[in-house]
Amino acid sequence: MTFSETASLNRKIVRGVAPVQITLAGTVATGDPIMYSSGWKLAANTSGAPAILFAGQPGVSGDIITAYPMAVVEMTHTAANVPTMGMIIAVADAGTYAPAGSGLQDIGYVIEIDTDNLHSRAQVMGMITEVDTAGT
Repeated sequence: MTFSETASLNRKIVRGVAPVQITLAGTVATGDPIMYSSGWKLAANTSGAPAILFAGQPGVSGDIITAYPMAVVEMTHTAANVPTMGMIIAVADAGTYAPAGSGLQDIGYVIEIDTDNLHSRAQVMGMITEVDTAGT
């Protein structure tokens, strides 16, 4: 099975570490990977602008939100698109989470899958970018 999220708007932060307050320069949903490129905004696998924070709440340009450099994020998917335990998660071009792939920024690992196969949790960390030699 190939992992894919059903909707990024259904994400939840289960636990965040080292919260910081940031002013947004774009729209984000809870759990979105965030990059800095002329302001804090949704990370979209942009070369030279890696995801380094994760949104603790939704917001639009100008909002001050809580973000985390490391978090456990709950994702929603269909039973046909369940990730595998330990799968490497990356930032896809649209700012969603996807399986690791060539040229994508690896940001975490699947650490839990619900028995209903509709939700999974991944540990994500922006710092992984610094050790990801295959990604952006």
